[in-house]
Amino acid sequence: MQLYEESQVMQFTLDSRGGREFSIRKRSGTQTRSFDGSWSSRAAETGSREEAARALSWKSGGRLAAEPLGLPIDAGEILDANGFLTKFLQRLDPQEWKLLFRAGCTRRLIRNTRLQDVQSSFRHFSVTARIKVRGQAEELEVGEGSAEELKFNLDGLAQRIAGAVEDQKHRRRAVFAGPVPVVLQAGEGAILFHEILGHALEADYVLQGVSPFTRADLDRAIVPETITILCRDERDPFFRDVAVDDEGEPRAGPLLVEQGVLRCFISDYAHQKLLRLRDRGHARLEDFGRIPQPRMFATYVQPGGVPQAEIIASTPFGVYAREFGDGGIDLASGRFYFRIRQPYLIEKGRLAAPIAPLTVSGGIREILGDIAMVGDDFKYDRGNSYCLKNGQVLPVRVGQPTVKIGKLWVRGGPDA
Repeated sequence: MQLYEESQVMQFTLDSRGGREFSIRKRSGTQTRSFDGSWSSRAAETGSREEAARALSWKSGGRLAAEPLGLPIDAGEILDANGFLTKFLQRLDPQEWKLLFRAGCTRRLIRNTRLQDVQSSFRHFSVTARIKVRGQAEELEVGEGSAEELKFNLDGLAQRIAGAVEDQKHRRRAVFAGPVPVVLQAGEGAILFHEILGHALEADYVLQGVSPFTRADLDRAIVPETITILCRDERDPFFRDVAVDDEGEPRAGPLLVEQGVLRCFISDYAHQKLLRLRDRGHARLEDFGRIPQPRMFATYVQPGGVPQAEIIASTPFGVYAREFGDGGIDLASGRFYFRIRQPYLIEKGRLAAPIAPLTVSGGIREILGDIAMVGDDFKYDRGNSYCLKNGQVLPVRVGQPTVKIGKLWVRGGPDA
């Protein structure tokens, strides 16, 4: 497999003290990989397409011909397009605030194992607001992303920021030391499934024997039959135009789990061969200097038939998880943890007061078997989800309806 990559990354920050910083980085490079039971890889940064063609021993740089890669963005454009947000933060008047805008564009030309030349491109834009409220120790973080342009739902983002600030001021003290029901908000809540199921289904972990799943689980029920999960969605602009993975293989079909039954592992070319799987097309890399790995593009939990209000009403006491933070999984022990940045208490079947951030954890198999209710209110996340695996950070997409987990270990209070 041979790959040529061109990329540009822009960052722009501004803060309440008047500080501004704008940067843009451009890179291009090649990667060559071969597989004879194990992979051998070589990567090199290049200064031109002609140099890349020589490095890959391609007869002509014409295969690399394309429109110049460019992000039509500068600091002035960003300020003009997002002036509403900066004025809102000035009116909100927290102790301090900072906005971070990111834009990235990557185009790759790949010669795959069948000597086919295929092209792939992806663009991602995001804004993150970090806010410190007077009298509060914890910094708030609220963000949004897009795969189309550096424009966002500023009204919605401002409402979320204002809500987070008010929640922080009016939190009730709540200390947990055991398992309780947890209701995951539609949209971002699917990041939990990304962590506990998506990573566990990645074929490298299956081959290593550290995943709780094995090849024998294919076409068997691994979650309740109310759960169907897709890894592609043509209605979603994220990854819609990404027809091949980063090995130049056509992306796998959309069905990951069908009514509780596992239909596909997340695999690249090598692990498909080693595990004799039906599917591949899930190889991803951060840049040409990194090694492709089996990685998720997206995780979409499909809607069920229960209204969101009914799910909350069925919960005498529990936690409603709205904004999510970092999470992790220990495949060796089969356990995971996840940080809930903006939780609410559920009391007597109603949303009660906001509470301090907390951590939920549990065993992967046990939690997947304890999915109690699936809502009918599917939503995509807000486009600002990222995944870290073996040192490579990549944007991912998730979506789901409201979902209730019967019991999750919750640790809350001052030390959460």
